[in-house]
Amino acid sequence: MSSVLLALGAIAIANVNEIDEVITVTNTLEQNLSLDQAKLGQSMVVIEREQITSFGQADINSILAQWVPGLFSSAKGGRYDGGYYSLQGSRKQDILWLLDGNRLNNRLYGGVYLDSLNPNMIERIEVLKGGQGIVYGTSAIAGVVNIVTRDLSKQNSAEFSIGADTLASQSIDGYVSGDIESIDWSLYGSYSTSEGYQLWPDENIHWTASDDVKRGYTVYNIGGKARWLGEQDQQLTMLMQFNHADLERLRPYGTINSNNDRDEKLITLDYQHPIFDEWDLQVKGYYHSWDTYYNRVDQDENGDITVVDDNSYWGFEDYGVKAMAQYRSGEINDWLIGAELQQYRGEDEVMNFVSDTETVQSVFVQFRPQIHLTQFSFGLRYSDISDAGDSLNWSASSQHEFNPNIVLSASVGTGFRLPSAEELFSVAEEGGVTGNSDLNPEQSMSANIGLRLSVDEFTFEPLLFLREVDDLIGIKDAHYVNLSEQVNTKGFELLSQWQSDALSISAALTYADTREKGESEQLSGIPKWLSQVNADYFVSDSIKLGVQGLYTGSLTEHDVEVGGEWVFSLSSSYTLGQHTLSLRLENMFDVDGAVSVFNPGSTAPEEHRQPIPTLGTPRDLQFNYRYQM
Repeated sequence: MSSVLLALGAIAIANVNEIDEVITVTNTLEQNLSLDQAKLGQSMVVIEREQITSFGQADINSILAQWVPGLFSSAKGGRYDGGYYSLQGSRKQDILWLLDGNRLNNRLYGGVYLDSLNPNMIERIEVLKGGQGIVYGTSAIAGVVNIVTRDLSKQNSAEFSIGADTLASQSIDGYVSGDIESIDWSLYGSYSTSEGYQLWPDENIHWTASDDVKRGYTVYNIGGKARWLGEQDQQLTMLMQFNHADLERLRPYGTINSNNDRDEKLITLDYQHPIFDEWDLQVKGYYHSWDTYYNRVDQDENGDITVVDDNSYWGFEDYGVKAMAQYRSGEINDWLIGAELQQYRGEDEVMNFVSDTETVQSVFVQFRPQIHLTQFSFGLRYSDISDAGDSLNWSASSQHEFNPNIVLSASVGTGFRLPSAEELFSVAEEGGVTGNSDLNPEQSMSANIGLRLSVDEFTFEPLLFLREVDDLIGIKDAHYVNLSEQVNTKGFELLSQWQSDALSISAALTYADTREKGESEQLSGIPKWLSQVNADYFVSDSIKLGVQGLYTGSLTEHDVEVGGEWVFSLSSSYTLGQHTLSLRLENMFDVDGAVSVFNPGSTAPEEHRQPIPTLGTPRDLQFNYRYQM
């Protein structure tokens, strides 16, 4: 703890600049949603493309962990693996994830898999903190993370990059955009592969495991956007995205070959048109499929080989339509009205359950009055869920600008989360948990209040947050249950930044206490303390040097404590015209710390049945070359 306080006192996180300065306003209603909510008093962070490209071979988890105060993001087993997430002390299930405004949340397991998304295809990442259920719907209990892919441009442009590192990783990506008369278009693609690194020390790996102790991956993404601009501000936009990943899935015992072969497809079509002088209407349809084929070959202590899974399927499809209308009166839209229909189905042959088609119908409204220098919002959302009843939620927020240097923001509201298919229907296998078809949806209330103070080059932002969750879905005696007691979260964020012409220094400290009422222990998998420090020094217009520090406080999983360590990295870049060369030394002190815990099943050798800490990424040197025209 003392190391966190020292860091905060010595250095003062990225993206505490005013939102208007870090995001380009686009024309579609949906693309403006997050910016609108930030102006209405919601806490928001934006990670820009320059910050993303500065991280070399890193995956999305590492980028989020470094640049978003209050967000714990850690891959279970190295880059491009399933992750652990917590936003302001939440669980991963309480965060809604979007790709260009479209839901990514995996209703099979309640969270999200970002292991098939390459950061090189991302334009920016928008993070809204606090309950966002009125505008975004189910699962937005703690906040929303919207991953925005490469933008459209009316100008002809192109970009190409290659990269490598000392973990035998290679990457290549490209982007091109332009216009043909009234149609803007863009195409992008990326490819990354790696041999990976060893997840567990030699003494924790049983002889029945694979001889290849490094976890590797291959990921590629292809996508494109096209937008037709008609008369009277009409727009017709189409997005197509395909992601593929071949991900090794190692175990420290008994498995000699295992991988997930994953395909993800996303198609959207939306139309926007002014229907009256002050009204805009947007109608959008979408289709999202996520398909994984799992293979696993085991070896027992007699040396016998067994094919456990041969292309066993698990996946889902999600499709629907959403309509929104906004009434414009002045700088801020005064009314937002919408309706949404979502249908979902999924199945898992590995865990042996099927989720029949589920339908969610919702209507919502948000009123946005402005009184003098204070902007308000008041919202309601009604949702009807097949086989799960209905839900009515509300929200209120406000932002008051005393002057350009002092801004006060506050938000409060309720939200809900539906049980996942796993929580409802899973059949216990080795080390597994049995589902419960009688689970109730989780209900929550959250509040955030923050202040932004600016004096010359210095900015300071304190933020308080509270959250209460009723009927939280937890685990008791290897069964999913609604906890009888309320789960409460309370905490704070302290953000600061100092910037001159040549030097930028920023830092953040987050504390989150999340406990079931009457309990003294922190909820499993959630760290109490987080801290980030970032410093960039511009030697000249073409040379930049940087240092990044990340502290993840201790957390407990399967009764094993991990975390509690600082990890520092160095970065540098040199730009000559259209060419940029970058070097990054990740984990410069080669901290040998654990980031997650592997829990062996009942078939593990007797001496390997205790939970095993999984190591984080070791020190590695990354190289990247980028060409822009």
